[in-house]
Amino acid sequence: MPSSLYRVLPAFAASLCLLTAGCGADKTADSGTAKPPAEAKHVDEMDTESTIWTMIGLAKKPSEIAAKGPRLGPQVSRSLWNAAHDALSFVPLAAEDPDTGMLQTEWYSPPNKPDERLRVSVYVLSVALRSDSLAVTVDREERDPGGAWKKSTVNREVVDNLENTILLRARHLHAEEYRSMM
Repeated sequence: MPSSLYRVLPAFAASLCLLTAGCGADKTADSGTAKPPAEAKHVDEMDTESTIWTMIGLAKKPSEIAAKGPRLGPQVSRSLWNAAHDALSFVPLAAEDPDTGMLQTEWYSPPNKPDERLRVSVYVLSVALRSDSLAVTVDREERDPGGAWKKSTVNREVVDNLENTILLRARHLHAEEYRSMM
């Protein structure tokens, strides 16, 4: 490599440093009206996801790529949340809270059993893809001859099968997400 190129490298590095330093400048400072930042960060908090490519706008941070769907709480696995939605897609949801990881369906009567109704609640407890990261409850009621609904027992195998279905779907979703990032 010719020696004249060695003088160009420091100039290029200095230019690149000035360019990246200017990328984070507040563009509203000229007008005199300062806008509040979108996210309040602590002064001593370090951005560990930034690279030179994210700073100059040629790439996105991994957290920006993976953030599809609702904003979830810090202890809620996105794969388990989406898998629970997929598993319960046959019945409308009565309530959901992405921050705590709770899903609850409306009462549902199977087509061949009009005197029975079920309600499923799913709680995503952790970001890990393990069986203890998920709690599923199924409420079952039967109609008595007078027309009133009375609580009835649910076979534990039904709850276990639903938990396994959600976990299996979550593993598939997690693998698909991992493959798409590669």
